[in-house]
Parts: sequence; structure tokens; C-alpha cells
Amino acid sequence: MKQMSDTAPLASGATQNWVSLAAMVVVGALALMSLYMGFQAYGNEDIETAFMYMIIGTSGFIAIGYSFFRAKPPTKRSLEVKESEVITTLECPQCNLKRVRAFQRGDYLFKSDEPCTRCEGNMLMTRIHTRKDEKKK
Repeated sequence: MKQMSDTAPLASGATQNWVSLAAMVVVGALALMSLYMGFQAYGNEDIETAFMYMIIGTSGFIAIGYSFFRAKPPTKRSLEVKESEVITTLECPQCNLKRVRAFQRGDYLFKSDEPCTRCEGNMLMTRIHTRKDEKKK
């Protein structure tokens, strides 16, 4: 069952709800009436009034055309979140040993984490980054 708030496709794939469609009908009727009155005034040789009505009518139709074609059609594809592996690089400041491990909650830069396996110093976290995809060729 379709509700009143649903959108319906119109010209050029633009979507408008029923309120803006009703507003366009009203503006179109007023613009058409203005053009008719402008041609009547032109027939009665009242050029200034005819020009005013013609400008109003033309502006109404321009506004309707703009509202029809201003919106782009919605894209059907959804945004995909790419899963990436976050890793932490640990370095020992004494022997320059580097080790890479998976990111763990609580990791932050320059945190003294675990003892070095080569010497007795503490390893510091120097980088937290994502692993690059190796699929690109």
C-alpha cells in the first residue's frame, strides 16, 4: 500500500512528492492565466500591461521547468564499507628491532608496550595504520 509521503518519479527521473507536484500545478495554472491576460492586453494595445503579464507567465513556466529538472535521480547502489586490517608497528629504541602486530584496543602512538625479544628494552608503538591491499597490479 502506497502512503502519501512516498515519492513518485516524474520527468527525467527526478522525484517529487505530492506537495511539490500540487504547487507546480498551481504555479502552472497561474502562469497560464497570466499569459492569457497578457495576450488579451496586447490585443487591446495596452503594451506595458501585456509585457508585465507575459513576464510573469514566462517566469512561472521557467520555475516549473527548473523544479522538474533540478533533482538528480537517486543512485541505486549503496555505499559499501571496505574492511581493512589495522596494524601496529612496534620499535625498540635501543636495538632498532621492528615488529608488526594486529591493532589492539588501547593502542596509541609512543606507548611503551611490551619488552623487546632481542634486548631488555621496552618497545614503543611508532605507527598505527592499515595494511595495503596487494591485489592492485
